[in-house]
Amino acid sequence: MNGLQKRIVICCDGTWNKPDSEPTNVVKLARGVLPFANNCHQVVFYDQGVGTEGFFDKYIGGAFGVGVAKNILDAYRFIVHNYQLGDEIYCFGFSRGAYTVRALGGLLNTIGLLPKSQLEQLPDAYAYYRTHPEKRDTNIYSDNLRPDIKMMGVWDTVGALGSPTPFVGKIAKRRWIGFFDTSISSYIKNAFHALALDEKRQPFKADLWTGAINDDQCVEQRWFPGVHSNIGGGYDDVGLSDLALFWMIGKAEQLDLGFDPSFIQALQPHFNGLLYDSFSSIYHLFENINKTSGIRAIDGEADNPPINVRIDHSVYLRANIVADYEPENLLDKHIEQEFHYTMAVQHRAYNRQDTPGLVAEVEFGEASSSCEVVNMSEGGLQLIYDGDISGPVKVKSSKFDTKVAEIAWHRKNQYGLKFAA
Repeated sequence: MNGLQKRIVICCDGTWNKPDSEPTNVVKLARGVLPFANNCHQVVFYDQGVGTEGFFDKYIGGAFGVGVAKNILDAYRFIVHNYQLGDEIYCFGFSRGAYTVRALGGLLNTIGLLPKSQLEQLPDAYAYYRTHPEKRDTNIYSDNLRPDIKMMGVWDTVGALGSPTPFVGKIAKRRWIGFFDTSISSYIKNAFHALALDEKRQPFKADLWTGAINDDQCVEQRWFPGVHSNIGGGYDDVGLSDLALFWMIGKAEQLDLGFDPSFIQALQPHFNGLLYDSFSSIYHLFENINKTSGIRAIDGEADNPPINVRIDHSVYLRANIVADYEPENLLDKHIEQEFHYTMAVQHRAYNRQDTPGLVAEVEFGEASSSCEVVNMSEGGLQLIYDGDISGPVKVKSSKFDTKVAEIAWHRKNQYGLKFAA
């Protein structure tokens, strides 16, 4: 990519998320993107999502999904107005915003980019997209340019069944949601999905990516500890949400998106962050009436398995620290065996001992520093460093020879390093 081209970053937030309240991961990421990085301009579009303006929008739009089409089309128009050949597109979303950017990907796959001079045809093109493929007369948009989406990063997609609100999901799907293509098209080259392992509200069913992908595509879906907004952000305690954000930023940086270092330094990811109770009174009432389990299936549906699902290492780290943390959806069939086996390994590997006064020499990139080691085990160590450590590191001290390690977590000036196997 040369300096004349740019990166277009689409950021769509979830239901009832406002940027001036506790910021979500979408807000944080949008604010953290540099205007110029890696010899390239970077432009950001941010949409605060459905259900954020006024009584009708909050209680009707948020519940039934009214406004989803506007969110999709606003993002689409931004791309049409700004895209030039060679630009790179990144899409990020949380909750219904995740559903929005995935539907945007489907729209781009179906109709491509309309010329700016033909944007008055967008309502008809959108209606064509909303028509089920089996009922479309012909592909009248086959000649339009279909740009690649270099990265799609989403936190805890909901919305495939309509609205994440009790009693109205089926109505919303029938009236407003209908058909949207939220699958992985061949134009989406890298896709990453952070999922809430501990969300149990039945209407918040996770919408995992399924199907087949090509050899030039990378898809990863990863389960993190926490409920819906523990993953996508919006709570006061950011330990768990910053964990999922830090993972996503790492993926984006590997794909050339540039962030303000001070923004990354301010993150406080930690596997032992506060796990919130996401059930409000209305959801407790709905649970008692519906009697349907909202425990999420790690492996999705048996007849439509998800693509490349993994359980994040932080789940096992948290289970090692919090005595009563034993997610119900992991205690099933082969997953239970994997969970307890991994926990046994973790118990041995993370049998820590305090190391007062121990100093280690840490090398990362082209930099090195002397750091205080708080504690260590056979599996890794915890150290203090007033700066930014990134990438794989080498560490040595008077107690051990040089070891290669990766960053398992980071909170303020505390780093947890996991030794390479």
